[in-house]
Amino acid sequence: MCGQIGRLGIMEAEEIYINQTSMQAAAVKDEQRGTPANRKGVDDPNYANIPVILRKQDHPKGSHSPSKSEDSVMSQELLVLKMEISNVSISTREWEVGQRKGWSYVKQSLSNAKQSIDLANRNVQAGNEKLKKLTEDITQIKTQLQQISVVLKKMQNPQPTQSTR
Repeated sequence: MCGQIGRLGIMEAEEIYINQTSMQAAAVKDEQRGTPANRKGVDDPNYANIPVILRKQDHPKGSHSPSKSEDSVMSQELLVLKMEISNVSISTREWEVGQRKGWSYVKQSLSNAKQSIDLANRNVQAGNEKLKKLTEDITQIKTQLQQISVVLKKMQNPQPTQSTR
């Protein structure tokens, strides 16, 4: 949109410049021919309208003449472009902050998960050690039960003594 404004401004300025140039050339020819100054352009409506248009234009403070309006439009376009670049820069910084926060959250979550896994591994190792000791204890108990069983069998079946013969 700014490009269109700039193009329109350039076209208007070119038309004014062309009309002024042709009027100046006509004025020089009139002076050389001796035509009175007050008779210049009486028959040319464009000639009369251009000075009127230029005289009636009220330029607020800080405005530029038509030849400088192209620079003004370009300056405005540059300011708009600068603002857009600034907005992109701000958006990029905000995105980066969000990404850093997101990665920070991911790192913290990974750290928490690693701690949980380490705790689970320690618990499994402690459980394995308890199972190993329990297996040893069960084996020892089995051995003792077998010994007790042997003793009980001997007590139930007394062996005949050889003295009764």
